[in-house]
Amino acid sequence: MYAFGMVALLGLAVLVVAKMVPRLAPEIWATVLVAFGMGAAWLADFNLFEAWGLVVRNDTIGITLTGFLIAGAGYFWREVLQFFAGMARKFTDEAKTIEMTEQLRRVA
Repeated sequence: MYAFGMVALLGLAVLVVAKMVPRLAPEIWATVLVAFGMGAAWLADFNLFEAWGLVVRNDTIGITLTGFLIAGAGYFWREVLQFFAGMARKFTDEAKTIEMTEQLRRVA
């Protein structure tokens, strides 16, 4: 259970670091997340398969695959956070708020 929590939180951390990269093109999001995910796994020397008690051929393969899983968790976090941001925009209509505070009339 702790290993799952570590992957989830490392995925969130990878997403936050990737969001700091300015003007990141939408086409390379997955590539950047994979690079940061593998970097995080290698930096922490975290082998998820060893934590689960699964046998992998060698430790480098386990750490690399853990990096892919961390990147996948980061991509999942991105989609979840975008969903909640969209829901917030839907329930708090910003245009209506601006019209009310600026005493504007609706044109269309």
